[in-house]
Amino acid sequence: MAIHPISIDSAGGEYMEAVLVVAWAAKPGDPVKAGDLVVTVETAKAATEIEADRDGWLADIFFLEGQEAPVGAVLGTIADERPSGRTVSAGTPAATSSAASPLLAASNASSPASRSGTRAIASPLARRLAAAAGLDLSTIAGSGPRGRIKKRDIDAALAARQDEPGGIRVARAAVASPAAAPPRQTAPVLLLHGFGADSSVWRQVVPLLEPGIETISLDLPGHGAEAARPAKDIEEIAFDLSDRLDAFGVRDAHLAGHSLGGAAALALARLGRLTVRSVTLFAPGGLGPEINAGFIAGFARATSVQALERWLAVMVGNPAALPAGYAQAALRQIDKTGNRGALATMAETLFPDGTQGFDLTTALAELGVPTRLVWGRLDRVIPAAHAARAPGFAAVHLLDGIGHVPQIEAPALTARLIAETVRSCG
Repeated sequence: MAIHPISIDSAGGEYMEAVLVVAWAAKPGDPVKAGDLVVTVETAKAATEIEADRDGWLADIFFLEGQEAPVGAVLGTIADERPSGRTVSAGTPAATSSAASPLLAASNASSPASRSGTRAIASPLARRLAAAAGLDLSTIAGSGPRGRIKKRDIDAALAARQDEPGGIRVARAAVASPAAAPPRQTAPVLLLHGFGADSSVWRQVVPLLEPGIETISLDLPGHGAEAARPAKDIEEIAFDLSDRLDAFGVRDAHLAGHSLGGAAALALARLGRLTVRSVTLFAPGGLGPEINAGFIAGFARATSVQALERWLAVMVGNPAALPAGYAQAALRQIDKTGNRGALATMAETLFPDGTQGFDLTTALAELGVPTRLVWGRLDRVIPAAHAARAPGFAAVHLLDGIGHVPQIEAPALTARLIAETVRSCG
């Protein structure tokens, strides 16, 4: 019986590290249909409804109502068949589920929120404000449902701290414990997807990153939540990303980009408005003129599942690496966002006459931070030979049996390489 994860990466580009599970619309064992509301979560800004991406049965719930889940964590699973002969439980992954999916096992083993009682319940915004102010959440009484700590509780605690004798602000140290989560990186990893995708392409990678690595995923212009705002060139993409990061208060970051997202990462670094800590590039654009123009055009124009399946198979070394129903879900997302026209327009301007219309080799050579290039030897979209243009200071990895999308074909290795680049900054 195949199982499929239910997760959330970001909400409209919102910068967040965790969500609160507000309500499940079904219980384990209930049938669900594609498009049905499955679970509602709360971010720092709004409630977000997560729909089923396929027909099936809700098999597992790993985060109960009122629990906080890291962004990218697997909230539950949908099974292709009605669960039978196994224990369907809420809050703890079923043994057969974990054995069948290392992703589920890894995300639940490493997630502090999946172990009841190890973290105070707080909104993502409140948690960030408390960390910035040096407040220990365990000392704050929450005014929200189930004692959840909200922004107003942090504001009250800060006001009380200002009123302490002599006006001295005293930072109360958190009590150390073996179960405490490791400190987070001061700079997040910015994950940038490739042409025709959106930020959800990283959903298998994020749960496998080392504890303490914070991520933020942004949709490129003309993609996902930004479908209504296509860009005409790579510089416009870089300025758009820079403006949004500035609005989120992100001043420095580690960059990780795939394909067009890799080119965007280099253009963003060249722009100089963001302090870049490290760069990890997966089959990045901009290192040579060659590109599979047929793939780009075919992907942008596909209107049927059968046609899209044929083009998606070009992306991978082994078509079996694509999750079941991937083409159907991708086509549904394109129809939902209505960005087919935007993709076709961007394909024409970014890749005129079937070539890459931008050169970022100089931007790559000028990077003064830890840099890593990763390419599948079986890449049929952008030639792996472009990796030979990497400067001497950059680490280069050529992956056997992998095509154009390592984040889908080898998510564990992708997470490991991103983490190693981040760690190399010291």
